[in-house]
Amino acid sequence: CILSPKRMPPSAHLELPEMPAPKDSRGWERYKMAKGGETVGPSVEDVYWNLLSLGIAAVIWNLGYPIQQATTFSPGWVASVFMRNFILMGGIFQGFHWVMYRSGFRQTFTKFNSKMPKEEEIARDRRYTMLSLLINSGIECFMIHAWAAGSVAYEERILDAPFKVFVMLILSPFFRELHFVIYHRLLHIQPLFKWFHAHHHLSYNPSPWSGLSMHPVESITYFTGPILPCLVFTTHPIVFLFANVHAQVASVYGHHGHEEYGGSYFHYLHHSKVRPLA
Repeated sequence: CILSPKRMPPSAHLELPEMPAPKDSRGWERYKMAKGGETVGPSVEDVYWNLLSLGIAAVIWNLGYPIQQATTFSPGWVASVFMRNFILMGGIFQGFHWVMYRSGFRQTFTKFNSKMPKEEEIARDRRYTMLSLLINSGIECFMIHAWAAGSVAYEERILDAPFKVFVMLILSPFFRELHFVIYHRLLHIQPLFKWFHAHHHLSYNPSPWSGLSMHPVESITYFTGPILPCLVFTTHPIVFLFANVHAQVASVYGHHGHEEYGGSYFHYLHHSKVRPLA
């Protein structure tokens, strides 16, 4: 059953021996830990990935965001949100998976763990990622309806408050990361780890499908990050879209298990060294 991961015992952590760091001609062992977030502020690579998320958000907005139709929950616009998230994000996740794990190009990447994840592990992560996208789509639909019904105020045009929108877009990734750090730290405290976070750590050798492979409670918590600023401040929906796409896409390059394309050796170690007992 998709909602029934293997039950974890009270002792949910297993510290593994230190694993030798991959090495290549660039000598990236010297800065591997910094790639996990031990530096202050974004790197240039982070900015590129944030711009990708912003670009995807802008395309979604300009193709027609269904706020005007969302005064009531109707099958048409609700289905469009679910289909867009499943098709777009499923395509991105599977695209990364194919290029890095299936295609002839996979030998050109630097994989942190030379072993490949098992097929049953990939299948499990894929199922739970689709469940997370289901939850995420539901949260997005409630946000759209709240705007349409007047329950939450928003700027209808970017030009009505361009400076505010610009500042919110700049701050969005920082706020989302702060939200993640706080809740993620809490989930590593027992019994919360055993109840809600142990499932995510089943992916000790993560792949692109691992990032959103979470217990449903963690998925709900994770995807509240993008909506919180919109509930506190009156802003344009593009701010939510940017933060939401960022939350979706960042899970891929944070877990794909390679140095390239935003990969994090620090976060790989987090998965490989903190594991639920079988």
